[in-house]
Amino acid sequence: MNAVSPEPWKDRFRGIRVVEVRRVAAVTPLMRRITLGGPELAGVPRGPNVKILIPPKGLAPEWPLRGPDGGPIWPAPERRPVTRTYSVRRDRRAEQEIDVDFVLHGHGPAAAWAADAQPGDVVGIGGPGGLSVREADFYLLAGDHSALPAIARILEDLPPAATGRAFIEVPGADERQPLAHPDGVEIVWLHRTEEAGRSALLAEAVEAMAWPERGRVFACIAAESTTARALKAYVRDERGLDRREFLAMGYWRLGMSETDYHREHDHDRGDEYHQNRRELAPNHAD
Repeated sequence: MNAVSPEPWKDRFRGIRVVEVRRVAAVTPLMRRITLGGPELAGVPRGPNVKILIPPKGLAPEWPLRGPDGGPIWPAPERRPVTRTYSVRRDRRAEQEIDVDFVLHGHGPAAAWAADAQPGDVVGIGGPGGLSVREADFYLLAGDHSALPAIARILEDLPPAATGRAFIEVPGADERQPLAHPDGVEIVWLHRTEEAGRSALLAEAVEAMAWPERGRVFACIAAESTTARALKAYVRDERGLDRREFLAMGYWRLGMSETDYHREHDHDRGDEYHQNRRELAPNHAD
């Protein structure tokens, strides 16, 4: 009989860990928190983002293995898990748990899985990894509903004396959440009336903000592709922020799957993001 490896993730592509759903909870009508945990979280690096691998419904999970050249050996197409990127809302490493908040937007494999997830369900995770905010005198945070979990975590992690403003676009008042944040950071909730991804509300609000007269500004922007591109151009070209002073990316693109968006547009991250990643997180694999 073959012995079970004490570190089975070493045989998987990029050290993918297997975890299970421990708890589920409704945060708002359209936001569901799923707590993932298990012993394979031990030793996983910390970071703001995580890749979640969702097995096909009704099939035993199969994970990509590490090939001789380090590349992935995927299961057959009909058994291949779907990979999506999410923010880590909370990381409780002592309890071997992470929380991930999912927007229940009614389409896509990750939202469908999250809507039905129950304790005991199994998924794979890769990472965590990614970049977050850098020290500044004023923090500008801007994101849509999909970015709310990331913004919430950033706000919790800011120094108590931090100042700034966080613009958060949601589909209505029911999706507002109580957020812990420094007293000097103002939360501005924006209620869109258009379909997600078609509103200019977030970009217009940020561009109308009175810019600090002095001090270092750091801008963190995460939204649908059109808004992310517009606001990145605004803080870089009109406000003159250096690439080290902003983090901007598209979390999604209207009418396109995450896989296609990543392949064709790299989440609109651009050279600035990758230069910063090479400097700040050289071992991070996107």
